[in-house]
Amino acid sequence: MMKKSLFLLALIFVPFLAFSQQNLQNQQKDVPILSPKVVIGDLVFVSQTLKTVEIKGSEVDAFLQVDQAITKILQDLNSQGKKASDSVEIKLPLNIAQNTLAFMDRAVLSGQNAIIYKRFVDAVVESSKKK
Repeated sequence: MMKKSLFLLALIFVPFLAFSQQNLQNQQKDVPILSPKVVIGDLVFVSQTLKTVEIKGSEVDAFLQVDQAITKILQDLNSQGKKASDSVEIKLPLNIAQNTLAFMDRAVLSGQNAIIYKRFVDAVVESSKKK
């Protein structure tokens, strides 16, 4: 009886999970992509600063998505031999950009980093206006 119940439960949830994954993929395709022009060193600063931000348990997934996206961008730029002082145009999905700015807004910065923070935020905001 228990095996039959588990089998029926699996039959109910497998299509639901498959639909959920497909729906998530479709949503990700519909997300606008921003193309901010940033200084690579600023992106490194953002990556390092994000690691110091306190997050809630409910924000873990969003935080990990931001961290993974920025890490991948930095790895790609590093493999291209780019320098920290180079300005590059990056591709950032709107939801990742919004979450990045939200997490960065919580960061505690020293005054000397205000320019870097502002330059990055301004680049992301400006790129959102082009859409």
